Amino acid sequence: MKVSVVGLGVEGQKATISLLKRGYDVYSSDINRNINLSLLEKEPLNTQKLDLEIGSHNLDKIYKSDLVSVSPSLFKKEICKNIIEREIFISDILTKHKQIKTIAVTGTNGKTTTTHMIYHILKNEGYKVAIGGNGGGGFSGYNELLLDTNENEYDYMIIEVCDMTLDFCNYVFDIDMVVVTNIGYDHMDVHKSIEHYTEEVGCFIENKVAILNYNDKNLQKIKNESRETYFFNTYKHELNLFGKFNLQNAEAARITCNKLGVLDENIINSLKTFESVEGRTIKINYNDNEIVSGKTDNVDALKAVLEEERFDILIIGTPRKYETCRYNILDYINNYKPDTLIIFPGLEDTTYDYVQYLNNIGYTKDMIVLKNIDDILNFINTKKGYKIFVGGNGQEKITQITNILKEEKTFH
Repeated sequence: MKVSVVGLGVEGQKATISLLKRGYDVYSSDINRNINLSLLEKEPLNTQKLDLEIGSHNLDKIYKSDLVSVSPSLFKKEICKNIIEREIFISDILTKHKQIKTIAVTGTNGKTTTTHMIYHILKNEGYKVAIGGNGGGGFSGYNELLLDTNENEYDYMIIEVCDMTLDFCNYVFDIDMVVVTNIGYDHMDVHKSIEHYTEEVGCFIENKVAILNYNDKNLQKIKNESRETYFFNTYKHELNLFGKFNLQNAEAARITCNKLGVLDENIINSLKTFESVEGRTIKINYNDNEIVSGKTDNVDALKAVLEEERFDILIIGTPRKYETCRYNILDYINNYKPDTLIIFPGLEDTTYDYVQYLNNIGYTKDMIVLKNIDDILNFINTKKGYKIFVGGNGQEKITQITNILKEEKTFH
């Protein structure tokens, strides 16, 4: 079978990897000559099965394919419309996944943890559960989930849906229930405004059962858009996770699974054993320091953690150069005024831009730029009795720092 992948962002590269591992002949293309192909370069792939084209799309090859995977960012483009009209779009050829009871989890923050909580509860009930979705969130991408559920038998499918891929996922999957954790100020370069983002979520929950955050005023505005709406607030039972925000995630999972027929007693017992997902917020007692670490790549996520307790030192990873909408993290830090701020290259080395921004807004507290993980760890090892937060952008590096601290704590 000949398959094409159109667009080679994170999702496109992960789709290419998934298809090649299954033995398909794959033509993958992207019109951006400077596309970062690091995900493809990391994988030991059968290059004899891969026809890679950078700088253009060969429409003849694409339209002659047996099926085509299209990057979510191209879903509304003309090329995707043409593929759908030719009836070769991947989810129109492979359709078994649409027969599975499907729960989508979306929102600005808390998606990954909530998705894993629901999965944990349903697995403990003995169900066969598929989990995956948003490639940027640490999963293997939407295509991997689609391929897996067309090959195997499942009772439930749980999808983490990135807020920038709502229309794409609405088409690809037959979603029965949507959990929306919150609506916050992230990806505003795409959504343009919080009002427009709210409207997009309202369209996404139409004709579905919706589980919405009671504390989010924007979600209150769209409560009548769904077929049925249930609100979650704060979980009242034992939970071994840091932060009030995780109590909201747990309550979202509890109500979701309750609506799926799981007894409250079983849900509570399952959540007692739930552990933090790698890369998400965790507390570590290390070298007499209290360290909280986790990806907080937008101002609402950062604020949720920093409002829990007062930190002396913030160690913050930087975003990509074009993600200037995330610089409002620095406005919040300027008001928070930690004793010391450490900046490190998170997703890209935009530390110079961060320093310039802080200087322009009159930041006066101690500020240090550390370019590598060893320097950050050495800095932490010089401290005792401090409250330290490690977060911002750059999930991979934050996770690496966290894992090293956990290992060294265990070793000592």
